[in-house]
Amino acid sequence: MTAGARLGRGRARTSGRWQPVRAHAPLVVALLVAGLLRLVAALGYRPAMWFTDSFTYLDEAIDGRPGLPRPGGYSIYLWLLKPFHSLTLVMATQHVMGLAVGVLVYALAWRYGVPKWGALLAAAPVLFDAYEIQLERMILSDTLFLAIGMAAFALVLWRSPPRPWAVAAAGLVAGASVVTRPTGIAVVAGVLLTVLLGARQTWGRRFGTAALVLAGCVAPVLAYGMWFNSHYGEFALNRSTGVFLYGRVMRFADCEKIHPPRELRRLCTKVPPERRMISQNYIWAAASPLNHIRGGRYSRRKNHMAERFAVRAIEAQPGDYLKAVSHDTLRAFDWSRTVFPDRLTYDRYQFGPRPAPISDNPRSRHAAALYRRAAQYEQGPVQTTVFQPWAGFAGLYQKVFFLRGTMVGLILAAGIVLALVRRGLPGRLAAGPWAAAAGLVVLPAATAEFDYRYVVTAVPFACLALALSCASRNNPGQISSPAVASGTAWGEAEGSRGGAVAGRGVRRGP
Repeated sequence: MTAGARLGRGRARTSGRWQPVRAHAPLVVALLVAGLLRLVAALGYRPAMWFTDSFTYLDEAIDGRPGLPRPGGYSIYLWLLKPFHSLTLVMATQHVMGLAVGVLVYALAWRYGVPKWGALLAAAPVLFDAYEIQLERMILSDTLFLAIGMAAFALVLWRSPPRPWAVAAAGLVAGASVVTRPTGIAVVAGVLLTVLLGARQTWGRRFGTAALVLAGCVAPVLAYGMWFNSHYGEFALNRSTGVFLYGRVMRFADCEKIHPPRELRRLCTKVPPERRMISQNYIWAAASPLNHIRGGRYSRRKNHMAERFAVRAIEAQPGDYLKAVSHDTLRAFDWSRTVFPDRLTYDRYQFGPRPAPISDNPRSRHAAALYRRAAQYEQGPVQTTVFQPWAGFAGLYQKVFFLRGTMVGLILAAGIVLALVRRGLPGRLAAGPWAAAAGLVVLPAATAEFDYRYVVTAVPFACLALALSCASRNNPGQISSPAVASGTAWGEAEGSRGGAVAGRGVRRGP
């Protein structure tokens, strides 16, 4: 072989390596811009931003124990990173997760025949929404939960029908989402819908695949439950379900209608519904009847009493319960963000000029204890420091670039309507991520109280569902060629993609 031929072959190999980048140049540019926006947030707010739940996660990570108020999947993640003693590293990994979710949404949409511009539009909210970027900047489980949930859908959607190993892996990952946040049950339901409504198979095989998903889900949930039992003497994921549900029903609970037994009447209030505290204050506030009962906030007895009371309230007043849930759910679709549930919570989601403290009462002894405890993880200062002009840029960006609630509602509505109207495999598969998105909006309102950050987490699933419902029915992503299945199809040019992929083993149509 001549030197010229060798040089030509070398150039061809080099060109081939960069072909996927050139073929998806708009995505690469979008990722660079989205990465710069995250860098601005990182430079403006160091080492991290805090929410009231943040300390609980860090406390559990330091001690290496399961938490009582919520499943500890995120605490396990923090524990894995504890040897580095760097909240900056934790935040960096969360920003990478946000970008990775955008790539997955784009890749899945494009793989099912959505044009590149449409796939990028579906990924845009998670890449550019200011509240998504701000949420990644906080010590909270939401970003990890989102990445895990989207990974579960990628495993069952990349090929339809998915291979058994992918189904089992998706079950494990979906189960991990439940261990990270209880609303992960919506992800599990969505993954099950995806495999049940996927490529045409006998119903026996469909149910067999669904059983494999459930088996995978059980493994992490069972393991975590056993760990919880080893610490607290009961098999569970948390000890707060009843406490949070009690807060939910206290918006309307009327003991004259509930007729609770004597031991539960202590949880009643004589305050009229229109004058009551917000739901979460019936968990935290000293004035809550629940906190007049002796014992820790998440004691077994108190949680059991709260659950019994809440269930009786829902059974006696189903209409009032549905009204409360509907009212809070509809908040997700308001055009403007209003101050809810209170100013302190609302401000924690803003790129503001002043840092949010770890505690709502930063001068208290309790706050000092929180700072000392958090500093054990960081082995250094943990209070957020605001640096200009970066924080100012982030704040200005947040005032304009975010997905309004009404837009979220339109995305959800369009996704389900198009999936029902259009026939074909992608439309059926859209039901899975759509169910996950809807569940992530409704479940918090049904079990605790509405919070804006739960809507932010639901949006990428809704966008994926809408993209799939718009996908080409003639390009369902049923790949049989190993080369294409491994992702080399990413390097193909858009104009010749249909013929090229067809020649490499695509089975057309459902």
